[in-house]
Amino acid sequence: MEKMLIENHLIKDQLLQVMIDNEGSDMYITVWTYPGIKIGGEIIRIDDGLEKFSAEDSQNFALSIITDDQHNKLLNDKNLDFSFAHAGRRFRVNISFQMGHYMTVLRLLTLNIPNINDLGLTDIYKDVTKLWQGLILVTGPTGSWKTTTLAAMIDYVNTNYNKHIITIEDPIEYVHPHKKSIIEHKEIWKDVPNYEVALLGAMRQNPQVILFGEMRTREEIENALRLAETGHLVFSTLHTRSAYQTITRILDSFDAEDKNQIRMQLADSLVAVFSQRLLKINDGTGVKLAKEVLFKNGAIANLIRENDLHQIPSVLQMGSREGMQLLETDIIELIENGTISQEEGLKYSNNPKLIKESIL
Repeated sequence: MEKMLIENHLIKDQLLQVMIDNEGSDMYITVWTYPGIKIGGEIIRIDDGLEKFSAEDSQNFALSIITDDQHNKLLNDKNLDFSFAHAGRRFRVNISFQMGHYMTVLRLLTLNIPNINDLGLTDIYKDVTKLWQGLILVTGPTGSWKTTTLAAMIDYVNTNYNKHIITIEDPIEYVHPHKKSIIEHKEIWKDVPNYEVALLGAMRQNPQVILFGEMRTREEIENALRLAETGHLVFSTLHTRSAYQTITRILDSFDAEDKNQIRMQLADSLVAVFSQRLLKINDGTGVKLAKEVLFKNGAIANLIRENDLHQIPSVLQMGSREGMQLLETDIIELIENGTISQEEGLKYSNNPKLIKESIL
């Protein structure tokens, strides 16, 4: 086990246990305030028997969960992402600086690998995992269960097919056991220096399925498309609001002289785009997933090739028989059955006008 810079921290274990016992989603450690744990969407201050954290307190907490190598990286990059296990649970962590002081944000990951059915996802999420090559994207803002959905899809592959799976993440969030598939986890910086090197290396490691955390650069997009063209089923994410915006974001990552070639590659390689939002339930008991689904068919492929992307929402609206839908379809249903408020639905919609017209 790697040695932390500060061992036997006085209250670290207690704070983590409070988070676990109350199923808090996030914990915030920063200067001049009490530790805060987000429970049910609200931040609760942990002030019983504690004083507000000083600069030394916030620094010592950070140093109690990182190694010397991680600390050097933090000081160099001014930012550190990683994950660790404690008391049988996994935490995703970001440490950064604000006003020159250490700030730590921890997210408690779910205990079990998520299941497609339990998440309320449709059969199309299973169907796309049967394919032997192509690009599958899960998109949405931060905190929209992108990683959770990807983990559920990878688990479905792992449970049902004999494949070689490689996941490339920054950091690793869900650790999958070997089931029918052989599955390997590679963490950025710890196992590989960056996504680009990891993706290039994956081409020589003979996987059938590759997951990598996020397509952030032109080079990563190029490598993902290349892998999707060469007999790999590739899963990744983007921080985009819709299927239409996802495709335009990919194309806009390239210079004008390259866009036509990328359009052809994307039209051939894209399998599906799942765009997600988490909406607060009316009674305050939790959240509900709303999703937009694009499954590439001949019409979608032609729109990408011909650069008629503005017509994609219309195709989604008419493609329900193939499992496609606009985000607003789910939002309208959640409003009409009383699960969420109209205000909440309008806040997260890509097309509020469509919702207003549909529910009046």
